[in-house]
Amino acid sequence: MEDWSSYLMSYFHMAFQNAVFFMATVRNGLSLLDDWQFAVLVLAIIGIISLPFAALVRMSWRLRRSEIVIRSLNEDLAQVTQDLNVERVWRLAGGDSTERPSADSLKELYKIMARHHDDASHMA
Repeated sequence: MEDWSSYLMSYFHMAFQNAVFFMATVRNGLSLLDDWQFAVLVLAIIGIISLPFAALVRMSWRLRRSEIVIRSLNEDLAQVTQDLNVERVWRLAGGDSTERPSADSLKELYKIMARHHDDASHMA
């Protein structure tokens, strides 16, 4: 365990030394810049940071809109599936295929089928 902790300590010590070296280099380089160059550098850094953030926010909005559309399509698909099942049950019960069954008649059909079969959904 002692070897592992000494390895970690040496790793962090080396990383700290590198950070200090690079910060000193950056500080010396920044001291050579005039005010306008420094302002442009700061604005460029802020722009580089904010552009990916703005892209993430835009992507989040697009995903949210896509989620709403997908949910709506799933609801429409469920409704179409239910309508198809209603038509099948209506035809199985001997109903006229030209007229549309009502919700009450559908409930009655399921009750009739449930009496004759163990599972009405199996037939549908």
